[in-house]
Amino acid sequence: MTETLIVGGSSGIGRVIAERAAARGEGVWITSRSTQRANDVAAEIGAGARGVALDLAEPASIEAALEPVKRLDHLVVTAIEQAALSLADFDLEQATRSLTVKLIGYAEVVRVLTTRFDQGGS
Repeated sequence: MTETLIVGGSSGIGRVIAERAAARGEGVWITSRSTQRANDVAAEIGAGARGVALDLAEPASIEAALEPVKRLDHLVVTAIEQAALSLADFDLEQATRSLTVKLIGYAEVVRVLTTRFDQGGS
């Protein structure tokens, strides 16, 4: 069975991707910062979808969070962190979190999962 992990799969385009992958019979892993949210969405999708809590703003926690994912064919990253839209609304703490998620968090997910991809995975 094809296994797909969707980072940010609990809402928006990530959820649509998760739903379509599950409908095709793929094993689906859905991440959310909230364990409850990830599990609720996985239950709503059904078809063996599984939820996992993953906070990209906490890179040190990513390896442990992804430990249940033993094998993977595809990784989809759709998670985003909203940032201020204007300089007047600029918030340094929010900007730092956003950069951590988008640069360090994404890179750490890929590093952790690299050895779990089946040959030909994406």
